[in-house]
Amino acid sequence: MKIMIVLFLLGVIFLSSCSISEQIQENKEIIENIDIEPKEEAVVQKPAELENESQIILEPEQPEIILSPEEQLWRKRIEKALAPTPCPDIVKLEYPASYYHGPLIDTHLHIPSIPDWSAEEEEDLPTDQAPEGRFGGPQALLGWNVKMSEIACTLQREGTHNNFAFFPAYEGEISLYQLEIWKRTMQEYPDQFTPFIMSSGNDDDPNGFPTVDADTLKEMLAVYPGLFDGYGEIGLYARENGGSPELPPDSKRLLEIYPLIKENNLVIYFHLGDGHKDNFEKVLKQYPDITFIWHGDQLTVDEVKNILSKYPNAYYGIDEFFGGEREIFELYVGKSKEEYLKAANTKFDKIIQQAISHWKSLIEQYPDQVIWGTDRGDAVWNYDQDVGQMQVKIARAFIGKLDPVVQEKFAYKNAERLLKE
Repeated sequence: MKIMIVLFLLGVIFLSSCSISEQIQENKEIIENIDIEPKEEAVVQKPAELENESQIILEPEQPEIILSPEEQLWRKRIEKALAPTPCPDIVKLEYPASYYHGPLIDTHLHIPSIPDWSAEEEEDLPTDQAPEGRFGGPQALLGWNVKMSEIACTLQREGTHNNFAFFPAYEGEISLYQLEIWKRTMQEYPDQFTPFIMSSGNDDDPNGFPTVDADTLKEMLAVYPGLFDGYGEIGLYARENGGSPELPPDSKRLLEIYPLIKENNLVIYFHLGDGHKDNFEKVLKQYPDITFIWHGDQLTVDEVKNILSKYPNAYYGIDEFFGGEREIFELYVGKSKEEYLKAANTKFDKIIQQAISHWKSLIEQYPDQVIWGTDRGDAVWNYDQDVGQMQVKIARAFIGKLDPVVQEKFAYKNAERLLKE
């Protein structure tokens, strides 16, 4: 037994780059510490050719991984973002008979990122505080004031059985940690989310872009091949408060990205900028085998109809349910959960009527190319259970007033179909 162990160890040492004499001395020290006392073993019938031979396989010891303080901080953020939370059952919501009662797919859900501030900044910020969000209220930060398990629970309770989730992937070191979170999220909740990669190119900087370049996007997609079903939402409009300028749909940066989108069989989700109609049509015509979804109020309803009438690869997302006065949008920007719920309840009938007046003809005229969503994100209270239930209540009341022939298409069937194309 001793002879075989020595021969094995000398063989390993021979393959290393160290000197023989040094390794022999180390080998002696190792052998002295090996426990070679005979132990009871199960009797195994050996083939004849192995009779009277001993075969020992020693598993190499795994080196201890020592993480830097910075890496430890990122690992901590990842685990906090993915930490489980209770999701007790609730009484099933009941709706009036006039409401739509079928399945719903929310095609516009923004998922918050983990924070990217320094360890020093994290120590100075109280755990019950967060920076102000883009539209007011405390900004949602994954692992800081909201967890993936809490978001999943909210969606389960409100009754959306799938959601187009816009998972952020920023330029720089943070993207690897974000991508790990999205990979693990899809392993945990494969039926609740349809993953889109929302790859921002430092869009809060005047020298930035609404999206990363093609090479960077290719590297991101290669980390977990096949993880994503879509690319977006990419806001092509000029950012407010000195952020990145607009990016037309036929810009050089995006023209270099489209072949990558086609190669990975992704769906695109855009928020167009002002005056982008002609540029967008050029792209729709040039890439008929790529599915494009867009939303926003940069185009009139008639302009939306005009695009849908010409391009079967174009879909339009109705999410904010704003009318001529953008009523629903004004209800939640810069407000709190309590103010939003109070206003939504007070103005509920007006919200539904405005939505019907503004969108009904579009949906019924192009029933196969229009989809529903909520466009939730930014403020932490937008992921609250009560807010989710209110947004779904508005949707069900609105859909119930559409022609019954188109209701299911708008509510979920169009969303299901476009991912299979």
